[in-house]
Amino acid sequence: MANWCNNKVTFNGDKDSLNKVLALFQEMIEKESKGNIGQLPDFIETKSGYFFEIYQNETDECSFHYETKWRPNIESLWVIATHYNVGFALHYEESGCMVYGKTIYENEILQDFFLNQCDFQDFIYNVDTDCYEFEGKNYDYQEEIMTILLDRKINNNKQKIA
Repeated sequence: MANWCNNKVTFNGDKDSLNKVLALFQEMIEKESKGNIGQLPDFIETKSGYFFEIYQNETDECSFHYETKWRPNIESLWVIATHYNVGFALHYEESGCMVYGKTIYENEILQDFFLNQCDFQDFIYNVDTDCYEFEGKNYDYQEEIMTILLDRKINNNKQKIA
């Protein structure tokens, strides 16, 4: 059985294009609710990168949560984005397999930032305190630390480009 990767994607672009993306995801949500588990738009030719358990974020009109098997479906999102001429930001996480990252597609540039095995070695779980330790501080959740590490990678990349 696959490990499930949690994904949150937010699309950006002009209103007309975003409405088309919204309609696409609403159609996939509807098909999935009728028992058609695992969704891919018809214009995607590959047979991987399916969307599962899709739902729309209540606070952001063109933002969706969904699951994928093992890893994020960056290629499927890229095909959708190029098809509708929009950008996106994807946050993904599957902590059991140490998968944690963010993908940004804007101005026809795709960038994927993720933590690697070395990053996960930067913090430890202390059984005695029931906390994660990182750089001399205690954290209740490892996600807090992973967010710090990922933000650093993204910011370091921005500084290299500037």
